[in-house]
Amino acid sequence: MATRAGPQVGEEDILKKIQFLIDFVTPSEEAICLHEAGHACAAFMFGLTPELIEFLDDKGSNGRARSRITVGNREERRMVACAAFAVEYNLYRAKRLTDASGVAINEETFIHHAVAQNAALDKQSFFADNREQPDGCWPKADDEAFMEAGQCIAKKIPMECVEALAEALLNERRLEGDRITEICGRFLSLHRDSG
Repeated sequence: MATRAGPQVGEEDILKKIQFLIDFVTPSEEAICLHEAGHACAAFMFGLTPELIEFLDDKGSNGRARSRITVGNREERRMVACAAFAVEYNLYRAKRLTDASGVAINEETFIHHAVAQNAALDKQSFFADNREQPDGCWPKADDEAFMEAGQCIAKKIPMECVEALAEALLNERRLEGDRITEICGRFLSLHRDSG
């Protein structure tokens, strides 16, 4: 049986909740949790096994959190890679993303943070290549293709599942595969039945 790195938190005793307004610019831990939960939820939807989601405390890491998911086919990998953007897109459309002072962000700020910053590693997975140019930007056509794919799956991602995973990650700091399956299973069986 897998061990859990942090305290296991049940629905009845959530210590921290994902708030309605989320600091996306800093970004807050809630924003980071939602991003990683998007990858894990999409993987589960495509029949892949999310092995873990965790916060990283080591200074040399490429991000503040990560997910590890079994490798699927090319199309499954692409959809899982852009799923975090899909979640962020849904949150932006719901007017839930703000700057550190609580002011709603505009579309330009959203795209800068969601695509140019947050999705740097995700785009490499999506395209199976690092296409960053010498100026640090990706080709506009690549960014547009990534966003279009994310917007297409945004309609299919059950946000209640993403938020439940994100809240568990926020509190437990590391979710192993059995815990991810437990949470996703509660929501995705209902989602599949209603879809």
